[in-house]
Amino acid sequence: KITKMIDGIREMGERASKIVSNMLSFSRQSESRMSVASLAEIIDKTLELAANDYDLKKKYDFRHIRVVKEYAADVPDIQCVVTEIQQVVLNLLKNSAQAIAEKEFGGKDGPVITLRLSREGDWARIELEDNGPGIEENIRKRVFEPFFTTKEVGVGTGLGLSVSYFIITNNHKGAMEVESRPGEGTRFIIHLPLTRRQS
Repeated sequence: KITKMIDGIREMGERASKIVSNMLSFSRQSESRMSVASLAEIIDKTLELAANDYDLKKKYDFRHIRVVKEYAADVPDIQCVVTEIQQVVLNLLKNSAQAIAEKEFGGKDGPVITLRLSREGDWARIELEDNGPGIEENIRKRVFEPFFTTKEVGVGTGLGLSVSYFIITNNHKGAMEVESRPGEGTRFIIHLPLTRRQS
């Protein structure tokens, strides 16, 4: 069985190589597509997209999730690649909806996703918080690793969060982190520079 195992390793290595090449190509192409945009508008449009996504509605209907928006008024427009920021926010919304679907809510408590937008000095701060089951510490430390997933085979690729992290940190010179309280919920925090930073 050794030959078969080696073939499998080679195949996975080639697959990983292609993905990395695509990510690098994606990042180079994005340089020319920077534009000035409102983060509040980007988040709102992405929320609308998530609410109307057929595949999402089949599994995790956003109509059953209360969405709370807390946007500060002093966040200026920023230079970014709009489609990439939308991709990141949509991925986080999908992950939150999926996590919420795994938790049983009792009494008056119901599923909630809270989106916050604020300014911290020279940075715009985006928070996406849910009241799902949370993430255990040993898993939380690995969520941005490529190919790491807790989903069943065929459900997740383990690339959503790693690509999101790449988009924020590499393409936009920002920062991305996660906080979680098992049993209570998870919060993703994104910092984006208000003025574009050079590589």
